Amino acid sequence: MDRFLDRYPDSYFNDREFTDTKRIRSFEDEAVFLRKYIAGGRVCDVGCGTGEFLSYINWDGEKYGMEINQHAIDSAQQKGYVFNENILNSQEYFDLVVFRGTIQHLPYPFQYIEKSYEALKPGGFIAFLATPNANSLCYKLFNTLPMLGAPYNFYIPSDVTLTNALVNFGFEIVEVEYPYLASPYCNLVMDHLKFVKRCLVGGNDKFAFWRNSMNIIARKP
Repeated sequence: MDRFLDRYPDSYFNDREFTDTKRIRSFEDEAVFLRKYIAGGRVCDVGCGTGEFLSYINWDGEKYGMEINQHAIDSAQQKGYVFNENILNSQEYFDLVVFRGTIQHLPYPFQYIEKSYEALKPGGFIAFLATPNANSLCYKLFNTLPMLGAPYNFYIPSDVTLTNALVNFGFEIVEVEYPYLASPYCNLVMDHLKFVKRCLVGGNDKFAFWRNSMNIIARKP
């Protein structure tokens, strides 16, 4: 992973200190999704950045992180994150593993899913939040999603491929949701106008859209 470090300079994390109001509102919705199934416990936050997600939602339990950038690690540690244990060096240790907007950034995503299974206690959960969905109209038409940056992405999952992989690794799918309408990024009129514009003349406008993003939670039996 160190050879990809230059893709994530300190500046990448400039808006990751509770300053992005739409991002914060997304945290609140994702916390509701998580807490339907697990409200606390020992968690590993893969690609935790500055640790703002679990800190903002006041996660009730030990917070462990995985991150490539030292500046982000330092910030997460100030928020109570610990980095000595993670999914790559633990067995049946965590109650929850979280990939928030992370799985597409990993060069070996399926290794991380397998390691998550091994690191989870029986009955533990794995959650993918704010995750791009290739099984969406935008991706099928444009071969990308408006909010993606190609240099950061190795694998764009879909609701079909990711849930299939999870089942193959031994997980039970608990819920898949597509939070477009409830998302703070949703603007029905402007999103559809930008969608039509891109269909007709192209461009790189950023916009949210139906099923572009998904949240998935699965359980280790």
